[in-house]
Amino acid sequence: MARPALAAICVYALALGLVQAETEPGMLPPVRLQIPEEMRDKPHDFLLAGDSRQLWEEVAKSYGFTVVFDGDYQALSNLRFQMRGVKFTEAMSALEAATASFLVPVSEKIGLVARETPQKRQELEQQMVVSVPLPEPVTTQEAQELARGVQQLMEVQKFSIDSVQRMAILRGPASKVIPALVLFRQLLQPKADVVFDVDFVEVSENESRQIGLQLPTSTAIQWLLKGTAGDKASSVVSLAGFSMRNTYLTLGIGSAEMIAQFTQRSGRAVQRSQLRGTSGAAATLHVGDKYPIITNGYYGDTSGGGTVYTPPPTVNFEDLGLVLKLTPLVHDSHELSLAVEAEFKVLTGEALNGIPVISNRKFTSACRLREGEWAVLGGLVRRSETRALNGPAGLSTLPLVGRLFRRNDVTKDEGQVLLLVRPRVVTPAPADGLAAVGRFWTGSEGRPKAAY
Repeated sequence: MARPALAAICVYALALGLVQAETEPGMLPPVRLQIPEEMRDKPHDFLLAGDSRQLWEEVAKSYGFTVVFDGDYQALSNLRFQMRGVKFTEAMSALEAATASFLVPVSEKIGLVARETPQKRQELEQQMVVSVPLPEPVTTQEAQELARGVQQLMEVQKFSIDSVQRMAILRGPASKVIPALVLFRQLLQPKADVVFDVDFVEVSENESRQIGLQLPTSTAIQWLLKGTAGDKASSVVSLAGFSMRNTYLTLGIGSAEMIAQFTQRSGRAVQRSQLRGTSGAAATLHVGDKYPIITNGYYGDTSGGGTVYTPPPTVNFEDLGLVLKLTPLVHDSHELSLAVEAEFKVLTGEALNGIPVISNRKFTSACRLREGEWAVLGGLVRRSETRALNGPAGLSTLPLVGRLFRRNDVTKDEGQVLLLVRPRVVTPAPADGLAAVGRFWTGSEGRPKAAY
């Protein structure tokens, strides 16, 4: 019997919703065995004995088709094949494993049986070429990354992305292209969209106390003539006076005051915003300004005279204020995980070599919550306390009684930034949880499942 030429490249349009192909004259899809549904799904019982040829002929007869054998096929003798309540695909897979053979459909009612070897697989197994249009939300770069992953996983011979026509093209054996196509379609499913309600709340408290006696830290010494001492000394609050012949010296204390003052302030600033993101992708929110900072500049030497060319400096724009990065991961229509990165930058008022110093506070966290719940995230806290003592040297530092001769200033400043985030799933993913993820059996590593 002449060996049929089955290694034909076909364009096959599967009913998967994403695959579109037009059958040209002379180009036919891969052949499938036409087994009636009632016979394909009906449980069968087998209790057979004989060589591998006899087993194939009996099983094929039970499902209403005929088998022919490859010219190099050598039958195995003394085999027993016993199964109960199996369907068509289960019976075929078990028979292939028992006889070390594989089945290739030749027509709707005829199948070719050959020995299971890599050479026979490559020579007889049907080849397929499939084109898949890319959905609009999927970029070319994302499609290329998905195609690369599917190709490595399923070991497909050819898997390319046409960026102009936005098409994915697969080529290889039917036993590998069909599951690769199903997997690629699952990866192309649209992701869930999430809307975030973000409230940025900053609570600040300021407290200051001023208690004590304000004494002058410097005094005035006046030299007066003795005849006019009484008139001029009246304008000076004298602490001590000395007279020497025609002169009169006075030591004045100027002005002194008793201070007891307490001040407390509190405030709250609220900023509300809303942003939209996609499951698995980061959504960014910036509340603040971009501040230019010179990072590199050239300053020429003008001591020799003349004009020195000065190129423009290099400027880097820093994001001041709040930079919020939210990355959702939707598990189903009711729960999602949320990764939060918050960064708060402000100018400190100091500079180093002419470059402003920026204070940076960063907060990173993750949480899992139900759709519509609020997540309160804290951690951006500032706290400062300043103490100042003012008084005459010596007297103000005396133990115990020193507090009576000095002014005590205490200032406390506290603030906290709270982030309130509420996610809402507005476009749920087609797959609701892991139960909806498609699963299919592809056979063993060396014996892939054939397409009957």
